[in-house]
Amino acid sequence: MSGSCAAPGPGSGSSPAACRFAHYFVLCGIDADSGLEPDELAGENFDQSPLRRTFKSKVLAHYPQNIEWNPFDQDAVNMLCMPKGLSFRTQTDNKDPQFHSFIITREDGSRTYGFVLTFYEEVTSKQICTAMQTLYQMHNAEHYSSVYASSSCSMDSLASSLDEGDTTSLLKLQRYNSYDISRDTLYVSKSICLITPLPFMQACKKFLIQLYKAVTSQQPPPLPLESYIHNILYEVPLPPPGRSLKFYGVYEPVICQRPGPSELPLSDYPLREAFELLGLENLVQVFTCVLLEMQILLYSQDYQRLMTVAEGITTLLFPFQWQHVYVPILPASLLHFLDAPVPYLMGLQSKEGTDRSKLELPQEASFLSDQPEPYLPFLSRFIETQMFATFIDNKIMSQWEEKDPLLRVFDTRIDKIRLYNVRAPTLRTSIYQKCSTLKEAAQSIEQRLMKMDHTAIHPHLLDMKIGQGKYEQGFFPKLQSDVLATGPTSNNRWVSRSATAQRRKERLRQHSEHVGLDNDLREKYMQEARSLGKNLRQPKLSDLSPAVIAQTNCKFVEGLLKECRMKTKRMLVEKMGHEAVELGHGEANITGLEENTLIASLCDLLERIWSHGLQVKQGKSALWSHLIQFQDREEKQEHLAESPVALGPERRKSDSGVMLPTLRVSLIQDMRHIQNMSEIKTDVGRARAWIRLSLEKKLLSQHLKQLLSNQPLTKKLYKRYAFLRCEEEREQFLYHLLSLNAVDYFCFTSVFTTIMIPYRSVIIPIKKLSNAIITSNPWICVSGELGDTGVMQIPKNLLEMTFECQNLGKLTTVQIGHDNSGLLAKWLVDCVMVRNEITGHTYRFPCGRWLGKGIDDGSLERILIGELMTSASDEDLVKQCRTPPQQKSPTTARRLSITSLTGKNNKPNAGQIQEGIGEAVNNIVKHFHKPEKERGSLTVLLCGENGLVAALEQVFHHGFKSARIFHKNVFIWDFIEKVVAYFETTDQILDNEDDVLIQKSSCKTFCHYVNAINTAPRNIGKDGKFQILVCLGTRDRLLPQWIPLLAECPAITRMYEESALLRDRMTVNSLIRILQTIQDFTIVLEGSLIKGVDV
Repeated sequence: MSGSCAAPGPGSGSSPAACRFAHYFVLCGIDADSGLEPDELAGENFDQSPLRRTFKSKVLAHYPQNIEWNPFDQDAVNMLCMPKGLSFRTQTDNKDPQFHSFIITREDGSRTYGFVLTFYEEVTSKQICTAMQTLYQMHNAEHYSSVYASSSCSMDSLASSLDEGDTTSLLKLQRYNSYDISRDTLYVSKSICLITPLPFMQACKKFLIQLYKAVTSQQPPPLPLESYIHNILYEVPLPPPGRSLKFYGVYEPVICQRPGPSELPLSDYPLREAFELLGLENLVQVFTCVLLEMQILLYSQDYQRLMTVAEGITTLLFPFQWQHVYVPILPASLLHFLDAPVPYLMGLQSKEGTDRSKLELPQEASFLSDQPEPYLPFLSRFIETQMFATFIDNKIMSQWEEKDPLLRVFDTRIDKIRLYNVRAPTLRTSIYQKCSTLKEAAQSIEQRLMKMDHTAIHPHLLDMKIGQGKYEQGFFPKLQSDVLATGPTSNNRWVSRSATAQRRKERLRQHSEHVGLDNDLREKYMQEARSLGKNLRQPKLSDLSPAVIAQTNCKFVEGLLKECRMKTKRMLVEKMGHEAVELGHGEANITGLEENTLIASLCDLLERIWSHGLQVKQGKSALWSHLIQFQDREEKQEHLAESPVALGPERRKSDSGVMLPTLRVSLIQDMRHIQNMSEIKTDVGRARAWIRLSLEKKLLSQHLKQLLSNQPLTKKLYKRYAFLRCEEEREQFLYHLLSLNAVDYFCFTSVFTTIMIPYRSVIIPIKKLSNAIITSNPWICVSGELGDTGVMQIPKNLLEMTFECQNLGKLTTVQIGHDNSGLLAKWLVDCVMVRNEITGHTYRFPCGRWLGKGIDDGSLERILIGELMTSASDEDLVKQCRTPPQQKSPTTARRLSITSLTGKNNKPNAGQIQEGIGEAVNNIVKHFHKPEKERGSLTVLLCGENGLVAALEQVFHHGFKSARIFHKNVFIWDFIEKVVAYFETTDQILDNEDDVLIQKSSCKTFCHYVNAINTAPRNIGKDGKFQILVCLGTRDRLLPQWIPLLAECPAITRMYEESALLRDRMTVNSLIRILQTIQDFTIVLEGSLIKGVDV
């Protein structure tokens, strides 16, 4: 609520409505014409005595009739003024007046505050008194019959039930719990209410109490009550920001103040009372639940206590704001709101004598229902909340738009703290630091209240009809509506100044809007304006035409679209990282946000979009309910097979003619995957899982477009003004979601880690060079970040197989091998393809090597490093993006035997080899400098293409004298074994004893590792053994010690040319220094790389 003024609306007088202190004065109570109507929605209990039952109340009068920009909502005001309906009392009951306040939150998020004083007034209608006595007679008759029926099992018991004691007790009960029209005086509750744009709780309470005293006083008030009500409605202005105001009640003046732009927002509810009501420990617990956006239900017999605690807690949230359902006082007729599938903060009145343990509360629908770890640290959960996401959004948007008021105050305070701490501006300490702004804020308020900045004009006599509004003690008079329906026509200074300027602004605004409309739309607006002008009361939202509905919801729809745009942009910026910052897409300080935070925020946004404008709420998730109904219609029409969506790239058919079959999926199929997940128990969790799956498959925008393409279903489920029925905004919304396809998400795979997932694998041999049929027994083991499948036997001569296992996460390696049995045991494998049948992610594991004894390096088992395949559209995006693609597994050329590397075309020069080593080590260093959740696969950096193993292989290949000795292939591992043999048979003598000890220790360790690899119960080839040696040396920080041993061994002169890198002392020293840079990091190797090797 800003201090800006809006133009006066029809029936609101000449003063600008937005600049008034109060918008409406409301009177609620019993309608003598309609009589007693039980309030069935309030949970009527006919077992209670009639005086304890609830009856329907009505708005008896409200002034003015309507304000254009803040329409009067009669149903909402009536329910909140008298949340439990009418209450009746007799002269023996307590009839003290009760004060409470309430909030009405409109769809655009703006709030209106209501302040209510409820008192009891004598019932003068004989019809109502007679009806109450009749209800009592019926109640007592039913009560007596039930008492006697319960004790009439026999004649003896019947006689005993009528003894003197029971008769006496029943008579006492009858006298205590009855109403006699001839003996008792009947009173009924009535409420007077002020509705204001800002929470001036204390001022409104004082004004209403003075009105009540004027009604109950023996002497009539100095002026008719209409004068005071007219004054506060039309002649008391809203105090400007940073100023105070004095206006006059019936007996004494009332003062209030409004904080300035640089101060905290107005909060007139005492925080001390909130702490006293809950206690410090309970309040901290509730506050924590609010920060984590849970479902919070406050419970109290006193309505004002509910408001005090709710407003106190939300005030403490500064600089954050509660973004979800906020109903501090929940009327009894709206108890179904407790089933809302979203976080809420609500207050519910507890009745006297009610057992709180028997209160039926909804099942918990936590927005973290799809998280695998239920006990996450507080901060990791808080940054996933909508209030945190909105705060960050506002912070980002403040670069281009006007700052949010709360953010402006927060930034000002942060700047002051930095100014005071010039010497250590970034110093943080766990020691409590006293708030330096508290004293300043208190002094500002005291100064404003001591010296009034503005004084409103006094209440005065109005031009009223004589004889009406006659004073009668104890009865609130019937007010003259003609004098209260419109504002003053006098030329007081406040009205004339503000109204003239405002009318000028409003004419300019209306003219610019009118010029921008086409003729048809302009005519519609004019017709709506004429029709509204004829009615004094604002019609219900459901009765309005599409044009007016669109106007009413314009801000809300625009807000959802803006939020979608900002969320998708933040998700892209976070995923692209610093490269996106270099391109000017954001700040570096927001790239550290966790991916899960943004995705959870997106799920919340989609749920709110699908909840907007629903005809009837069905289930706890509006999105999932829509999906279920879409699924039912599609299955009934048997369209499932007619609208498949092909996922994944077009596969190039291999030399063998074997390839993965095309995965055909659809929106319905993805729903079935989610429905088959027994781990998810709620509709909210299923909707979120479906969003994550669609986002990971890059089908979210496409799926939602398909869902919304069923227009008859959308029209059936949503009202005309709903976001999903606004075509232009809906198209923009889908376009923003489409932009998320530019990056890869694993938000489904990384969250649902315990589900069973079907996989399909295909082994693609090179049949031109290999046998078409093998006689050995092949096997395969697939490993991922979350585990492995274990060894799985492959049926003979079947290259494709499906298997189901617990989620492996991102796939990293495949171990493939056979037992070398039979005559045709040699197998040349091109690659292995593995696909996740739910997410559609396909991994290619290049091999290009033989498996078999007596060929290649004699390996019967190979470890293959995976690369995630990209679709054609993804490849286009990669070309446009500067982000380097994921490190691929070793290529066929690099993995072939040394004989193929002797050709001139395949020999890299010394500079290229040294550059490759530097790049491989640098990638590992950068890996560990990233936040843990942003790191990629370390296995790829070690064993993939351009990885450390590949770079060291190039070093060892350089300068090899001969690749074939006596027609036999020679590998690096042959050189390693010769070095081990030399160390084991020779005892070297050095001048320095320390050097002797160090070198002997290094030699012993080296020999131990090599022997452990050779004796491992695995049929790994020589290149595979070298890979294991490098990985173990890297893990255990031994590579810098081993390199000089190899370079100084005499075997190097026999197997390497003089120009080889390993024989150049400067190159070796440089290599050692480079390898030492990764010794500070703790390297954890994947189990598949070193399985069976005991060191």
